[in-house]
Amino acid sequence: MSSHPLWKMQAPWELAKVAPQTSVLLALSGGADSRVLLHVLAEQSRRDGNSLTVAHVQHGIRGEEALRDANFCQSLAERYGCEFVRLDADVPVLARKNGRSLELEAREVRYAFFERVMRERNIPLLVTAHHGDDNLETVLFRMCRGTGLHGLCGIPTVRDFGMGVLVRPLLAYSREEILGFCRQEALEYVTDSTNEKGDCSRNRIRLDVTPALKRHFSDASKQLYRMSQTLAEDQAYLCEVAKRFLEENRCGCGVVATALRSAPPAIRRRVIAMLSPKSLEAVHLAAAEELLEKGKSGSSVSVAGDLCVCLQNGVLFVLPDLRRTKGYEAFPFCEGDASLCDGKLTVSVKKYEKLKRSSNVHELYTSSCIMIKGDLETESQGLYFRPRREGDTVMRNGVKRQLRRLLREAGVPNALRDALPLLCDGEGILWTPFVGFRDGAVPADCVPDTQNAYEITVSVTCLERTLKR
Repeated sequence: MSSHPLWKMQAPWELAKVAPQTSVLLALSGGADSRVLLHVLAEQSRRDGNSLTVAHVQHGIRGEEALRDANFCQSLAERYGCEFVRLDADVPVLARKNGRSLELEAREVRYAFFERVMRERNIPLLVTAHHGDDNLETVLFRMCRGTGLHGLCGIPTVRDFGMGVLVRPLLAYSREEILGFCRQEALEYVTDSTNEKGDCSRNRIRLDVTPALKRHFSDASKQLYRMSQTLAEDQAYLCEVAKRFLEENRCGCGVVATALRSAPPAIRRRVIAMLSPKSLEAVHLAAAEELLEKGKSGSSVSVAGDLCVCLQNGVLFVLPDLRRTKGYEAFPFCEGDASLCDGKLTVSVKKYEKLKRSSNVHELYTSSCIMIKGDLETESQGLYFRPRREGDTVMRNGVKRQLRRLLREAGVPNALRDALPLLCDGEGILWTPFVGFRDGAVPADCVPDTQNAYEITVSVTCLERTLKR
């Protein structure tokens, strides 16, 4: 074994701080970087006694060249005595169907496949071959798009992935070191011809910018990796401060607006980002801060495609924008749950004594009790839910009021108003979420006997945050 620096590469299980015997899934493309990783990992696995599985995705983009790469990877896995799993996908078709770029669709397909293999085979560690030059390109790309501190941290060496952990042991090594190792160890590898085409921003950085930079700073990728590691420590500290702030000022799934408004900008932006189920870019955070500064209850701004930042009664939320979901028709009032707006809004009707509210609330919700005189099945046939219509009115305090005004006065965000389910009877709107009952309706909590009382809960669900890199 030579003295090349890559032989001293820290093992994935050491980086992830798990037991040496932990099973590993290696994403193998057949290129020089993953080829080196396979060679070193195989030796480390023999040393520490863990199993190594190799996974390859054939994206259906490069025709015969892609099939050549897949067969090459399979032969490598067999040579090293590793189990081999392969996915053949038609990324161009999937990209058109999902309205995504080839690059983005290919990444989605790859990582979904890796996650499935890890889950089915109980493999906790995924290892990919991103190296120092990849990190350099990523940081330069983000800088040109106006990134903040998070973007300057570059590609993380270790991060959560599915039910396990994703590890990138080669980030500390440059492309030149990887190619040098291949020459020294006589390792054959394949080349993806699409990497040499300057038809996307990242490839143009790789082909034009990085070589020019390295002519003046030969160790640019290593120095930038050191910078990213240092900034990652600063980012972790600021995120911890923001997390504590959110815990202290949380209101349901939102945050108290007055407290957030007075927070330092670095903390304020991180808190808003933590509320979101998707990663928010700088332009989204700026729009959210502007909304917060104006402080108008019921206002909202669309962000990240299908989300909105909302202000309601002094609380800032990041919620699904229900205006961008599929509508629904009227449906009867009956016990149980109804999922609306692509699953992002739920109406629940439950017996009053059955109600059990979770202490871990992850949703914006409103609820009221209604008294049914008699059996629900026979006496409530005239009750039904429907969405708001133009010109809807409700009798409140002896005056017929426009529903849109009542919703605005109640601070209901624009993004939610048209989708909220209204409980109606033969006389019109009986109950409106966040507004309440019309004149003359008697809610159950005003009636001593709650035997036939039912609670209606309308909730707008906040999705779990999932980040893919």
